[in-house]
Amino acid sequence: MADSLQIAPATPAGEDRRPRKPAEVRGPIQVPVPERDPAAFAPLFVLAPARSHSSVVTTAIGQHPQLHAFPELGLFRRDTVRPILVDPPGWKGIPSSARRGGLLRALAQHNHGDQSNEAVLEAYYWLRCRRAWSGAHVFDHLLGSVAPKIGVEKTPDNSNNDLNLARLAAAYPRARFLHLTRHPVTTQLSMYEAWSRLPWWNVPQGLFHQFCMAAWLFHHERILRFTSTLAPGQATQVRAEDILNHPRKEMAAICRWLGIDASREAVTAMCHPERSPFASIGPQDARFGNDPKFLRSPHIRRVVIPSSLDIPADWVVDPWLLTATIEVAHRLGYHHAGP
Repeated sequence: MADSLQIAPATPAGEDRRPRKPAEVRGPIQVPVPERDPAAFAPLFVLAPARSHSSVVTTAIGQHPQLHAFPELGLFRRDTVRPILVDPPGWKGIPSSARRGGLLRALAQHNHGDQSNEAVLEAYYWLRCRRAWSGAHVFDHLLGSVAPKIGVEKTPDNSNNDLNLARLAAAYPRARFLHLTRHPVTTQLSMYEAWSRLPWWNVPQGLFHQFCMAAWLFHHERILRFTSTLAPGQATQVRAEDILNHPRKEMAAICRWLGIDASREAVTAMCHPERSPFASIGPQDARFGNDPKFLRSPHIRRVVIPSSLDIPADWVVDPWLLTATIEVAHRLGYHHAGP
């Protein structure tokens, strides 16, 4: 890491260029909202529910020499930066401080060249000065910082509702979308393990498996509806298990879909997510930005695909929900192994 902060040479119009006090003690200025061209960038968005191996897969894809994967940015869950930085009064969901780690790490890295505590504080101040900007304006800044590489981003919130997906499509009409899937049973087991003891959902413990099943089903149905509206070739669908178990074959196919170098050297680079600057636990004020398990051991590992869509006997779920889940699982390439 650099010993001192290096301010990005491109300073937007209206930014204060005078020597600065530490970010935590100076008041924010208001940087005007710039004009933007929606066609200027064509990023790749990975769309998937949480617990879909999206951290390792997205980071691996971004190691291609022509690509760059950011951590989870969470820029499209609100209209502007302001509500991304703070929680509304009485908020009982995931706090904004837990959501913005990836965004602060990305800005620290690309504005200042490192992810020190000082750089993260500067990144937070940078955002406060642009609290009237949209998420697309901030993402344009990050995309410009890595150009001519293509930016790659995944945040489960991007496809948590139709409004967020509409924001993506409107902001980047030339974007590409990779629909990443994972077997419903293993995804739901992972959701249960990660979420069931957290205080952010008002779900009775006996119905938490049903909650996880609904989260998997409705999220994939939403992505399928969205990608069906896109131009031919603008979206593709890949099973996360196939990427993790056969990374060279699947990464080469992704390269061909994107129209980028599919050489052995490029694909080999994609097999090393651990080389990303974001593939580790971050500084004190921005520790994560990806799945903590991945950040503690950021390597591609083989996974087992269940041979059945049967759920454990102790799960309490609505029969209609289970039937609908099995139908969508078939559409995504998951089946019973038997006759």
